[in-house]
Amino acid sequence: MSIDSLKPVETLPRWHIQQLLRREQRAIILPVAALFILVVWFGVNQPAFLSPLNLVVMGAQAGPLLLLSLGATFVVLMGGIDLSVGAVAGLSSALSAVLLQHFGLSFGLTFVAALATGIIAGLINASFSTLMRIPSFIATLASGSIFTGVMLHVLNGSALFVDNDDFSSLANGQLIPNVPNVLLLGLALWLVLSFSTSYTRFGRYIVAIGAGERIAQLSGIPVKRFKTYAFVLSGSLAAVGGFFLLSRLGSATPSIGEGYVLDSVAAIVVGGTALSGGVGGAARTFSGVAMITILSNGLNVSGVSPFTQEIVKGFIIVLAVLTTIDRQSLQNIIK
Repeated sequence: MSIDSLKPVETLPRWHIQQLLRREQRAIILPVAALFILVVWFGVNQPAFLSPLNLVVMGAQAGPLLLLSLGATFVVLMGGIDLSVGAVAGLSSALSAVLLQHFGLSFGLTFVAALATGIIAGLINASFSTLMRIPSFIATLASGSIFTGVMLHVLNGSALFVDNDDFSSLANGQLIPNVPNVLLLGLALWLVLSFSTSYTRFGRYIVAIGAGERIAQLSGIPVKRFKTYAFVLSGSLAAVGGFFLLSRLGSATPSIGEGYVLDSVAAIVVGGTALSGGVGGAARTFSGVAMITILSNGLNVSGVSPFTQEIVKGFIIVLAVLTTIDRQSLQNIIK
């Protein structure tokens, strides 16, 4: 073979690189700008929005959503999606309520049981996705239905109340004045996971898998193992979120996890993590959670019906996807 017959290595054209950079910049700048606009808009038009009491309420609302969204971010970052987080949170809440009320378990043991539930749920999702090769969209949609069914059996279709002030203080208490404990926990985990995205092997491998699974595999990355880690992390944090959601609300209901799937996906993509994978991370999810929480709370304060709020969130997801998605990687969304 002559030197002349060798083909040069193909590189991305300059226009495509510039397009990627612009999309990356939009994904960072737009959520922050939108967050600022929302705060100013609701603050000016609804005086009660920025009241100290409402700010504490928003913090308590944001905490569980942040927990659920942080774990699911890593699944999206690797090019998948986890649609079971709401169901896992609901199952965790239901199981925790039963263990506390009917069996008298301590808070610590109940938390361990809830966490174990999330780990098992994550392993089930990982098995569907990696071993059975079912697209994560379908796998987690199916598992979410399974977990919801189990939760309904645990609750026997009715609400179960946990009347315990000490348990309520786990989420609603304030180790730092005006900062609910559930938000404090979410912020602590956000810092840890933001660091892990950029500075640990786990984070770098997840990003590499999302950027190109086949290339990551050829590079020696154990793709199936790290996909399993991502699903287990997502399930674990969803279960922790469910445990603290029970603490915040004081009851486990058949509908306790409803709405968190849409809100978590919205928070992730609004924050700037691309549904096609490989771009974003836990650091950006916080701004998405803040935006969804402020939007929901502001619309509630403004008297907008919950039905209209769902329409608004749907449009926001579409707009967020348009600013982050690589149209050459559309097929990765349901991978």
